[in-house]
Amino acid sequence: MTSDRPFGLDPSRTFEVGRDGAPREGMAPPPEWLSVRHRLILGLFALGAVVVGALAGLTVAAFASGAQGISAIFALLTLAASPLLLLGPIQDWWRHRRGRRIER
Repeated sequence: MTSDRPFGLDPSRTFEVGRDGAPREGMAPPPEWLSVRHRLILGLFALGAVVVGALAGLTVAAFASGAQGISAIFALLTLAASPLLLLGPIQDWWRHRRGRRIER
């Protein structure tokens, strides 16, 4: 479908009209989810989810095969690895806390 407009819209550019009525043009910042900090948070959470999920899968597979001792070990390892899921949110909390600390 062809547009009958003589121009295209660039979503990375913003146009804003101030209180004085004068238009201001500027480049929009990249979306929050593209920032390095946000990708680090998502990556750490995904790493924790993969490790815990793999250990839980090994637990189920060992239990289904009849190896109850190995299954118990994998179950304990799954419980021990579950705090890895908190790495991303803790990283986010720490970054926000560090930026707002008041020096005394």
